[in-house]
Amino acid sequence: MQKITSFFLTFCAVLFFSFPGAAAAKNDDGYITYKFKRGDTLIEIAQRYFKSPRNYRIVQRHNRIANAKLIPVGRNIRISRAFLKFSPSKARLVSVRGRVLRSRSVAKRGDIVREGTSLTTSASSFVSLALEDGSTISLPSNSSMRITRLRKYLLGGSLDYDFAVSRGGARSKVRRHKSRDDRYRVRSPKAVSAVRGTDFQMRFDEVTNSDFAEVVEGALAVNTGNATDLPLPAERGLAVAANGAVQQEALLAPPSLIEPGKTQTKQKLTFAVKPVTSEAGYRLTWATDAGFVDQVADITTANPQISVDGFENGNYFIRARAISKAGIQGMPATYAFRRRLNDVKGSAGKSDDGFAFKWFAAGDGVQRFHFQLFRGNKDSVAMIDEAGLSESSIAISDLPAGEYFWRVGSVLYLDGEATTDWTDFEKITLSE
Repeated sequence: MQKITSFFLTFCAVLFFSFPGAAAAKNDDGYITYKFKRGDTLIEIAQRYFKSPRNYRIVQRHNRIANAKLIPVGRNIRISRAFLKFSPSKARLVSVRGRVLRSRSVAKRGDIVREGTSLTTSASSFVSLALEDGSTISLPSNSSMRITRLRKYLLGGSLDYDFAVSRGGARSKVRRHKSRDDRYRVRSPKAVSAVRGTDFQMRFDEVTNSDFAEVVEGALAVNTGNATDLPLPAERGLAVAANGAVQQEALLAPPSLIEPGKTQTKQKLTFAVKPVTSEAGYRLTWATDAGFVDQVADITTANPQISVDGFENGNYFIRARAISKAGIQGMPATYAFRRRLNDVKGSAGKSDDGFAFKWFAAGDGVQRFHFQLFRGNKDSVAMIDEAGLSESSIAISDLPAGEYFWRVGSVLYLDGEATTDWTDFEKITLSE
């Protein structure tokens, strides 16, 4: 078993939560800060970088500048982003699983998306997009998100990314910003998350009309409409109810999985969590990469016994989080495991010559079979022990009366490796 420690950037983030309708009110353009250099004039800057050069008068008034042509070198002024020219940025879909819509078209891996594009994932579907600065944002199943900002301002080259999640959730891995005016925001119906250099997740529950956010490393400052921000340090999460009430608590410890690194050979992959009384449920996510960009499955359940299917042969990662009674998802545990389909099933029955044992095996590669028959006690020495069989049946005559236990194993040879899977022991009784 190989346990992979989740890595999270340790920079800061700012997260604003507010009452219903306040997310729209927070949809301001904000400002960027520009430091004057030798030879600069406000009028010349406006002509080069403003959508409407005449707006220099508004900037002059807001910054209390007496003479737009005589501004000291090193003076910082604030300029509304709404006034500034920008070049459109773009993002690329780096992973698409299942049915994902890009606005009204079916999305494909490698598609380029721009400002104004909507992304919607269906059941058992996932999508991740990479931004030009190296940040990534991933949507789980049954989520909808619109890219409301994807631009780079010509003045200073600062970035402005803004995403509106109307259903489901999103996980962001944000690169540390190069400029203090770079901005990355994720919105939900009642929340605006302004992020700087961190890895966090947020989601919106349509059933309860609640928002959630969890911090593993870094910090958030939470504003609920009051004058004072509520700090949310690492290893803590919060839930914002429909009425705006905020509940904050320590994140539950990473759940322990029983043999999470075992090779998965059955048609259905099975995992088991060691339950703890403080846990109300679990969220498990599977991906082909340790960064969980290429997700293949995601399950939220109250059952500590989990099964999932539809996996091709390969190497995978599983991330498990315990869910508290408040619905807040805890600290993650990440493990690596292999998937090698090698599932064998058998049957037994009387034949003209005695007793016939048959089996069927699923899996790619070369398969050989191992048949064992025990008389009276399956812990004894096998009465018949035949290995290396290429056929899928064996007939045995002249078996004396008694109790027998039998099983068959499939040895799969694939990619230079051998994987063995056995059926459970079956019991047969032969009478006189």
